[in-house]
Amino acid sequence: MKKRSPPAVLSASLTVIGFLIALAGCATTRSFVPIPIVGQEFRIPPDFRIVGYLPSWSGEPADIQYEALTHINYAFLTPTRQGGYEAVARRQKLMELVALAHAYGVKVLASLGGSNDGNTDAFETIAADAGIASVFVDSTLSLVDDFQLDGIDMDWEFPSMDAADNYAALMHTLAERLHTAGKLLTAAVSADASHGSTIRDSVISDVDFLNIMAYDDGYRQPGVHHSSYDFALAAMRYWRNDRDVPASKVVLGVPFYGRSLKDRHSRTFKSIFTGDSDAPGKDISGDFGYNGFATLRDKTLRLARNLGGGIMIWQLAQDAPGTTSLLNSIFDAVKVPREQPDTPAPGAIVR
Repeated sequence: MKKRSPPAVLSASLTVIGFLIALAGCATTRSFVPIPIVGQEFRIPPDFRIVGYLPSWSGEPADIQYEALTHINYAFLTPTRQGGYEAVARRQKLMELVALAHAYGVKVLASLGGSNDGNTDAFETIAADAGIASVFVDSTLSLVDDFQLDGIDMDWEFPSMDAADNYAALMHTLAERLHTAGKLLTAAVSADASHGSTIRDSVISDVDFLNIMAYDDGYRQPGVHHSSYDFALAAMRYWRNDRDVPASKVVLGVPFYGRSLKDRHSRTFKSIFTGDSDAPGKDISGDFGYNGFATLRDKTLRLARNLGGGIMIWQLAQDAPGTTSLLNSIFDAVKVPREQPDTPAPGAIVR
């Protein structure tokens, strides 16, 4: 039976109610409707990015849904205190990733650093010494050339206040060299001022976009959902309003994993779904908080699409397959017919 459209007044009311529910970060169970698998008849709007991290230790290039992505960040390349790099982990995997991604028109960047258990000594040493910094920039450009990469994602977690100026200077030099070579420079940054305050305005000008890590909120606070809608909204407010970052440079990060509300241990969405077939229709399964289909759609459309320039994922190998894929749900939220003319997103200031 064909479903009738509600009256205009009722439809508007439902829209408002739906928005208020999303804004409140509601984690109630919603009906789980399988998402159509990505097909050739749809595409990602050209002014929107879907950025996925792929770690060296998990996932395989052959399993990636390239049609649902614009950028892939290979994690991680590890710099040394001398300005060089440790051996690239699974270099054959990186080479395969670049070849497959480029065949689909997807860009591949190398992500530098990572959390590294909070050890930032190498970055601090490099940035504090002009000679070592020069070696580091040359080494980075050589890696970009050797692996035919499309750019670099700086994932220094996190520059201290004392290192903030050195970080900015290093990023400026990297930007000049990479942009001259036609390559990208991006940066992974925290969701709020706790670490974002050490990101100078010059860095915002130098990068092509920021990957905002809007997850792991309240990491040591039991009972706190680590990546709620409210937390993502606050992250958008901080970077868009407080830091005045252009919408086109704001890429909102979402998790493909959950954290226990009791002890903060993590589980991949794939494993959560394996134990709970209704997991895509809610945000909490057992004691694990994550982002299901509805919340990801709200984050994608209301925040990343309307108020920013894209959405970022940590990380691709944690996803469930097929019609239960979180990546599919993001793609489904923004997809347009392949033949549809391009129309830019509003990119309004977050209020």
